[in-house]
Amino acid sequence: MGAALVYVGKRERRNGFLSRPGIPDPWRAVIHCRTASDCNAESGLALSLLDAAERFASIDRSQIILDTKRCLHSQDQYSDCAACFSICPVRAITVGKPPVLHSERCQTCRACLPACPVGAYRADDDVADLLNCATHVEDQTVELVCGLHPQPETGADSESIGIRIGGCLAGLGTGAYLTLTTLGRTHIISRTDACRACKWQTLGREVHHQTERANRFLSAYDGNHTVSCMDEVELPVERVLWDAKNPPLSRRDLFRMMARQGQVAMARAMENGVTASKRQPGRDRLRLLSAMSHSPEPATNADTDGFGFATLTISESCTACGTCGRACPTEALRFEKNDEEMTFAISFSAQNCIGCDLCEHVCLPNAITLDHAPTFEQVFGAKEPLLAASG
Repeated sequence: MGAALVYVGKRERRNGFLSRPGIPDPWRAVIHCRTASDCNAESGLALSLLDAAERFASIDRSQIILDTKRCLHSQDQYSDCAACFSICPVRAITVGKPPVLHSERCQTCRACLPACPVGAYRADDDVADLLNCATHVEDQTVELVCGLHPQPETGADSESIGIRIGGCLAGLGTGAYLTLTTLGRTHIISRTDACRACKWQTLGREVHHQTERANRFLSAYDGNHTVSCMDEVELPVERVLWDAKNPPLSRRDLFRMMARQGQVAMARAMENGVTASKRQPGRDRLRLLSAMSHSPEPATNADTDGFGFATLTISESCTACGTCGRACPTEALRFEKNDEEMTFAISFSAQNCIGCDLCEHVCLPNAITLDHAPTFEQVFGAKEPLLAASG
């Protein structure tokens, strides 16, 4: 008898193996059996692995966790960042150095995830699922619906596609909208018509701010892409509704997906860039930069006000101590020293700079001056990183 395989997967036996997709890689197992009867004997072990895998997969990674060491307030006593506790709709985050996250009050709206400039708040958000779902859409208008919307199956246009996410739309961020347009979605509508009656109603303003910022960036391009909010639906009509986590996939969809493998690969590449690291900007900035890197050259300059970008200059009073580079929470500033040649260099990335002023605060000779109103050309026009100082 030839060797048979038992594969941890679906609870159906085909040609001597069990198969169930979606089990995380650490729990995949291949059990070599000498005969089919051995496979039956080993099935108990396979099913016990399945049960363990299901428990592992059921861990709620949407729970918000605050990494206080990454928080700007933990790194700079002069920080005035209020991004998280000013946006939380249920006061689950209170002011402090660092702020305090009260998990028992948190309702997982996820608005703090794109708001934090350094990514101190960690959890799975809805963006990866949304991007994957968006690659299934043809040329229709996309209506984004939050998880609490009372009538997600209706919209303003029967030809549009509704996509429902788990949390609040404020948990997406400006970078998510720009990434969607990069994937070819030309008309994106955020349904804010239910915000006034929602327990997270204060976040409606943030959704508007995110779409407004996205449109400012899009205005620098061809003008064919629009992002907007819909505060009222006069004549609701039924239209298709997809769950972002489980988009429909027919045989016809499979052929369409094969034809759009470039979009799928791009979506994965852009989202894979948003990974947890000790020193980098927050997830919304990373998505914005990723979308920009996959976009054509802009026809005009966009307004960067409100995005947190900054540029700096370093005067001759710099003592080459390297404190600024060590302190920078996003590695926008990097200090390099060559002891053999007795030289140093400080490089700067305006795209990674969040304008936190930490470098300015730690510079003893006051050699650093920040400009918090840089132009689009100053941020995106030059090849990075720039040489800010050397000697």
